[in-house]
Amino acid sequence: MAGDLYTPRLHLRPLEPSDEDLYCRLYTDHRVMRHVAPPLSREAALRAFGLVLRRQVIEPPRSRCWILVSREGGDALGLMAWLPDPDEPGSAEVGVLLAARAQGRGHATEAIAALADVVFAATAQRRLWTRHAPDNGLAAGLMRKLGFEPVPEAVDGPAPLRWQLEREHWSARRGTVFAAPPATC
Repeated sequence: MAGDLYTPRLHLRPLEPSDEDLYCRLYTDHRVMRHVAPPLSREAALRAFGLVLRRQVIEPPRSRCWILVSREGGDALGLMAWLPDPDEPGSAEVGVLLAARAQGRGHATEAIAALADVVFAATAQRRLWTRHAPDNGLAAGLMRKLGFEPVPEAVDGPAPLRWQLEREHWSARRGTVFAAPPATC
């Protein structure tokens, strides 16, 4: 699963040391981070980038991160992360962070669908989950489009909204909602 993934418009390649500038630009940009968290300082983003790189090589994996690259122009559009839940085996969080110019164009839909195809093909993975700020309507629409279901929360206030997607639900939906699964290598 740590390898490249392909969709009709995207090449998702594993994060590598040369992606430091892109990673830091995303995490320090207030337009990108407005529905996620306060932007990081450049120094905090550099530390986080180093940690992500180190976690990618640990087995069993603590996380995987891919860069979303346009297959048409070769532009790096953002990143996607998969983080296994240490408290719930078979469950993992997924998140996508897109450059402001790439938001609202279906890239996150393609990337998460490609990841769901791959991780749900593995028998140990049974659930993906995600979260977003309550005022992020684009993220809520994305979750519904992909078939994620809201997770009821007992917390009031600005806590993130959580969504989950079970393997069985994805398998039943996949053939009717999207085109054939992307090729992976």
